[in-house]
Amino acid sequence: MSSRAVRRLLKERGYDDLAETAAHVESKAQQATATETGSESEEGMDNTKPAQANMFDLLMQDNGSPDTGSEKNSNSEGEEENAAHSSKPSEKLQTSQIDDKIASTRKKGKGGNKKKGKGKRGGKAVAAADMSMAEFEAQLKEHGAHSPGATANEKDSREVDGGKSKAGRGEALGVMLTDEQQHNRALLVVEAKYLNSEAEIRRLFGSAALKDSGGGGGGGGRRRFMQRAIAKRSSLTQPKPTWPPLLHAPGVEMRQLVETDEDKEMQQLIAADPTGGQWFTIEHSMRFRTVQLEFLEAVITNDADAIAALAHHHPYHVDALLQLSEILKQTGGDFGEAGTLVERALFAFEQGFAARFSVTNGMSRLDFRRIESRGLFLALFRHMQFMSRRGCWRTALEVNKVLLGLDPVRDPYGVLLTLDFFALKSRQYEYVRRFMADWSWSRVDLLPNWAYSQALAEFMLESGDGKKSKKSEGRASMDLLVEAILVFPTVVPILWTKAGVDVDPVVLTHPYFEDVQIPDESAMTYMQLMVQMFAERNSALYRTPEVGRWLQEGLLLALERIAIGGTDERDISASTAIVTRKQQAQKKLCSYVVPENISRHVLVADMDAVKAGLPEEVRKATSFAFDPLPPHNNINIYDDLVGGNMEGVYRLRMPGAFGNEGDEDNEELVAAALPAIRGIMERLRAQLGGQDDEIDPGTSSDEEDSGSGNNEAAADHEGP
Repeated sequence: MSSRAVRRLLKERGYDDLAETAAHVESKAQQATATETGSESEEGMDNTKPAQANMFDLLMQDNGSPDTGSEKNSNSEGEEENAAHSSKPSEKLQTSQIDDKIASTRKKGKGGNKKKGKGKRGGKAVAAADMSMAEFEAQLKEHGAHSPGATANEKDSREVDGGKSKAGRGEALGVMLTDEQQHNRALLVVEAKYLNSEAEIRRLFGSAALKDSGGGGGGGGRRRFMQRAIAKRSSLTQPKPTWPPLLHAPGVEMRQLVETDEDKEMQQLIAADPTGGQWFTIEHSMRFRTVQLEFLEAVITNDADAIAALAHHHPYHVDALLQLSEILKQTGGDFGEAGTLVERALFAFEQGFAARFSVTNGMSRLDFRRIESRGLFLALFRHMQFMSRRGCWRTALEVNKVLLGLDPVRDPYGVLLTLDFFALKSRQYEYVRRFMADWSWSRVDLLPNWAYSQALAEFMLESGDGKKSKKSEGRASMDLLVEAILVFPTVVPILWTKAGVDVDPVVLTHPYFEDVQIPDESAMTYMQLMVQMFAERNSALYRTPEVGRWLQEGLLLALERIAIGGTDERDISASTAIVTRKQQAQKKLCSYVVPENISRHVLVADMDAVKAGLPEEVRKATSFAFDPLPPHNNINIYDDLVGGNMEGVYRLRMPGAFGNEGDEDNEELVAAALPAIRGIMERLRAQLGGQDDEIDPGTSSDEEDSGSGNNEAAADHEGP
């Protein structure tokens, strides 16, 4: 069994944190072999062979294996070794139990009646990489069954995705989860191998597609230099050989939040968190703050060239990369380059991840109130958009799960509105079914997109279009479609028209399908916004002939139910549930009060027709393109730094900002604010004192001394 298989199996079983213990087990097994060999040789003769290389050490250094993004590599090898020897007594007991089992098993050899050392593998201790998958699983099961504190639920871990992976109960993550929390967390677990968009393109179109797009081939020497320069592997993105080398920390560092050390609001959030997750936040270094003020000055002056220059000299300054990407996109620039800038921002963020933070286990939360943390939310959303533009639907789905997992209860970017779409596009129909059945952290049954997507996913499973599914004659999908039509009737005229379904126009004008209240001409209700976004995004999924006939039949059955009016005894219970659900949806959605996260989603979702229907206060509000619509409980360190004087700056119009049309007073505001900004920068530099001779985090190699040994990278670097 290869080291990659060992690593994947450990991850699936929830033993990510036991890599050092496994290495210790391997070392003990080799010592047992050396002892056996020495006892068989003549007394006084030292025939013991040198110990083999530790396979788990090689495993942890394997650059080719997928990385979960949850490891912290800032410690030296000596510190890791000291940490391994300073295990708790319970961990030592678990290790000794495994040592005894391995030693006793290896002494017997593979043939029980054969002489010692004459087995199929010569009686030698078998390295983990040489075990079969069955042998390794057996060792893991024995360890889990005999480890102190193991529970029955831990031994019988819940299967995820049809048994392809297993989600533990969270003990390996340092937390205890209830059944409800575990069911929800399983829906947020990310398969790291599907975060690689290039791998998905290769699966769909072959390697030639990457060569044609410039994604593969060439740059081998530069790639090797990048790998030497990078201190930590990346899961969210794959560094390109043309990227500037990351020679210094980007200045965005993550730390875990401790409830007792945080502000009162954060303490309440952590105490009331139903997810059982671990909370983190991101902080800017002092050097990053200096560069950030230079960046703000460039943004306030509407100088895109200055932003590009700053991104060139500081190629891993996350806010500059996000702002420049949006400028390229809005000015009709290169979308490929805009997407690459977002990937670089994600890569910079990942270099500062805390040791216990993981983008794949569904247990890591991030404080959205802080401006430093909000950049990661935006970068993930933009990355998801660019992946969908490339047709990498499975990658977009996994990124969507990562983004939702950062704050699944509040969902700051409203990504529950896109999760069903990416699941359907990537043919993960079973996931849609499981999400509707298991998700309890928010009312997805009151969202029109999930009601119709659930029906469509069931129809695809019945028709045999899903993976490993057989064609079924069941009518569950039709019942779900009729229910969706009855609960969200205003979807019918818009979706049926956009999908090109052949239906009598008179049917679409039925009073049941009209809005409950007359819409305001200048704004849409919450329900209208949701319906418009759903139809704009998902209508393409309903344009096939088979789905069109299914929609026609479902609409006719719904009209029959409407005509009956729920008087049929067979439909009384179902009609009562449908009426109750419809009333709940109307109470929540038929209002002009649009939640903050939905407004933020509309602003960044590139839906201009829907954007015009936002409330007036949102349309007229302005914000940075790298920080759209800050939350009402916004925590901005730059406000604190200057005593709140940045408030006026945040009202200025920025390049690529939202709501910057028709502001004649912008130049006067800029002229008034620039002296204050320059004074702020001077005061901050004075606070930094004698650190000016150090290299800024994320500094381009172009600014370093040519004799530093990095001439190769500097010669290849041509800009952001």
